[in-house]
Amino acid sequence: MIKFWLIAIFIFIVSTYILSKLTLKSNREEAGERIWRFGNGRSVYWRILTLCSFGITVVIMLIMHWIGIPIL
Repeated sequence: MIKFWLIAIFIFIVSTYILSKLTLKSNREEAGERIWRFGNGRSVYWRILTLCSFGITVVIMLIMHWIGIPIL
């Protein structure tokens, strides 16, 4: 079971890092500096990014299970 959690945490961290590198700058420019600093721009961005990373992690883990890679 520890192997499962280590793989899942690793995939989550990597997907979060890659998504943030790809989208952070454009989202910050699109929202505007004022909303980003004082509004809820940051919290909404990180909430959506976390949900997307979780979804990517689940999909990758399911694909690994269907292929037959032992994760448990």
